[in-house]
Amino acid sequence: MRTQSVRTMSVRSRALPLVLLAVLATPALAQRTEPPTTTPPPDKPMDTTPKMMSFRDMDVNADGKVSKDEAAVDARLTSQFAKADRDGDGQLSETEYAASQGGASQY
Repeated sequence: MRTQSVRTMSVRSRALPLVLLAVLATPALAQRTEPPTTTPPPDKPMDTTPKMMSFRDMDVNADGKVSKDEAAVDARLTSQFAKADRDGDGQLSETEYAASQGGASQY
């Protein structure tokens, strides 16, 4: 009889950590995996105005000039490229870029 009660105790003592692990792990498994969707507070609307890119951001190949291809990411600059290209070399220098942005080459 003693052997049987020792065996029962042994099984119980080994099963207890497994049961505790299962109970503690359940909340972690039940967590949401997708990010929560939040809306901005009504008093602070989302800023949807396009941000001006700096000359360095626009000069992707870092050659000191902004080509028409590099300017293509900015629709306004693309439409005004010929006017902004004051020396007519097909590229914008940092000075030409700053003038086209209202005097600010860095944002």
